[in-house]
Amino acid sequence: MAYDQQFKIVGIPPIVQELVARGVQEPPGQYVVPEQDRPAAALVSEMPEPIPVVDLSRLSSANSVQEFAKLQSALKNWGFFLAVGHGMESAFLGEAMKAARQFFELPLEERQKCSNVVDGEKVGMDGYGNDILVLENQILDWCDRLNLLVEPEPERNYSMWPRKPHNFRDILCEYTVRCRARPT
Repeated sequence: MAYDQQFKIVGIPPIVQELVARGVQEPPGQYVVPEQDRPAAALVSEMPEPIPVVDLSRLSSANSVQEFAKLQSALKNWGFFLAVGHGMESAFLGEAMKAARQFFELPLEERQKCSNVVDGEKVGMDGYGNDILVLENQILDWCDRLNLLVEPEPERNYSMWPRKPHNFRDILCEYTVRCRARPT
């Protein structure tokens, strides 16, 4: 079952940039975590350890137990980790980040051309948009997203991929072709 079919969608909030364009100065209540639910603020000097690092290349090796334990601990205790050993070249990551920045710098009307909401209905996870509401009082992230399924290739929904910046598709597609050509 697809991710977006696992939950009953109870609503679709507006795009954050639409709120900003309307002059909203502060995030509305649905974007604010109640005071009692906020984690205690910790100073960087009080952090017990550095941000966890997980080597993704080790997860498929014969000695993966230790790396899986690191991954589990990172997700449980931190909620995130630094991924290394993913095989993505720094040049590609730089190009992808530049193209993503250029996309989010486009006028809202241009970004809306690949919206994942049509006539007030969420049409899938791919495309430009933000969180879906699956709970009436769900706290939302104050951001907009561009979700794109890149692999497997036959499942790509190019109608949701941006046409601008002009090299956006080329960067992602060329990289996946190069990855497939690599010896394993």
